[in-house]
Amino acid sequence: MIKSKNIKKTLSVSFTALLAFSLISPVYGDSSSTSSAGASTISAKVSAKLNQQFSNSEYVTYLVKLKDQVDTESVAKHALQKASAEQISPAAAKLSVRTTVVNSLMDTAEKTQQPVEEYLKKEVNNGNVKKYKSYFIVNALAVTSTKEVLDNLATLPEVDKILPDEKRELQKVEIDKDAQPAAREATAEQAAADTAVTEENAQKSVEESVYKDAVTPSRAEWNISKVKAPQVWAKGIDGKGVVVANLDTGVDYTHPALKRKWRGLNASGQVVNPELSWYDAVNGASLPADTEGHGTHTMGTIVGSDSNGTNEIGVAPGAQWIAVRVFNPDTTDSILLDGGQWILAPVDKSGKKHPELAPDVVNNSWGGGPGLDEWYRPVTKAWRAAQIFPEFSAGNTTWSNPGGAGSVANPANLPEAYATGATDVNNKLASFSLRGPSPYGEVKPEISAPGVNIRSSVPGGVYEGGWNGTSMAGPHTVGLVALLLQAKPSLTVDQLEDVISKTATPLTDSQYRTSPNNGYGYGLIDALAAVNSVLN
Repeated sequence: MIKSKNIKKTLSVSFTALLAFSLISPVYGDSSSTSSAGASTISAKVSAKLNQQFSNSEYVTYLVKLKDQVDTESVAKHALQKASAEQISPAAAKLSVRTTVVNSLMDTAEKTQQPVEEYLKKEVNNGNVKKYKSYFIVNALAVTSTKEVLDNLATLPEVDKILPDEKRELQKVEIDKDAQPAAREATAEQAAADTAVTEENAQKSVEESVYKDAVTPSRAEWNISKVKAPQVWAKGIDGKGVVVANLDTGVDYTHPALKRKWRGLNASGQVVNPELSWYDAVNGASLPADTEGHGTHTMGTIVGSDSNGTNEIGVAPGAQWIAVRVFNPDTTDSILLDGGQWILAPVDKSGKKHPELAPDVVNNSWGGGPGLDEWYRPVTKAWRAAQIFPEFSAGNTTWSNPGGAGSVANPANLPEAYATGATDVNNKLASFSLRGPSPYGEVKPEISAPGVNIRSSVPGGVYEGGWNGTSMAGPHTVGLVALLLQAKPSLTVDQLEDVISKTATPLTDSQYRTSPNNGYGYGLIDALAAVNSVLN
């Protein structure tokens, strides 16, 4: 039975109530009691780790989270009810809900952050604050200041918690050079054989003919065929009209498998308003770039294909992509919040937010440690409320997280995230793929996809195989979302999850004897079954 999002809603309310109950209110009285109360308030609100950081540096960057947080799920629900009453189209309703969510977040941040910002501006002039940045996707600010400023912020009644700006690592990917397949350069004879149309095959159905060509080894990678994407292409569904995104190391937009699919290019191949289709939260590059390769590889598995048909590496080659660079190669919480906020509403040169240009689905091939950690939960909740599908890779084993039960990485283990585990060519769970259950008692990952020996695009206009990781598995799920949204654009995030889970091929082994389970989730994604289910 597919898990209900009502369970997630109940959990969300419970945790919200718990946080509200634990808030510390300022105490007022004579000078001695105020001093004592102030120290108590600071201790309750400020992470102990920050005190250690200040012992080594005069200025430290940290996150200030305010008490007033938007219930994006409730805002979206009411906006949808209003849209339904007005009987507008599904596309207009989706945009109305997304815009309402963004406006609610922005209004709350603007009103409640004003006293904090007024204080910070004064301390900038005094030299006690190096810099600060406001966020609305989570009502919070990133501040670089002295310890005195931090202590003063903690006493403000608007402030809930002050947390370290934690360093985050990109999920480690193993690249097996020996496992790389031979180059896919087709000979003239092979190309002629692949494209020849004889009198016999001319009598075949369009679907049979297209599919036969699509799975020719010189075209579709084994993993793309494994999830049955070519059969969906044969139906005329390849993700056209859908926008995908990734939060990663960036993307080499000049790669032949990706360039013509970047939304920042017009029909003539000219760059137009690139800031609305690319955001570099790390280096501020104006055009998409990737020095690490990870983001180019994951994007290739989502949408990649070259113009001559010799490299079909993506599940949804008709979709457009946008991207955010948040790793180089590591990152921090503030950068990830910055990138997640841009996904919700891309920003033009004037600073205006454009929720209408947000992607339909976002790939997150990154994560931290296991266990309960809700720092990114407001972001995933906001994405869902805005009908942006939040796909996360389940995570890979490391020396500090050797795997096993309950090892699935955060944020993939959040109730609002849809997590993908990795399988090999034989549909066996990859040894490195982290397992559930989640800290909330849910099945994790929800789904599985190929993640062993994956060949895709890498910077420099070339292709490379032998990549292993749940980072490689997640993009297959993102591509499937794009296919489903072309087939039925009105599908909600909840409906998309149900379709993908219900139509998956159940997978079990000696450890996981029933399905769904905390290794494979509901099984291997099946693009053909999923798309057929919504078409029917």
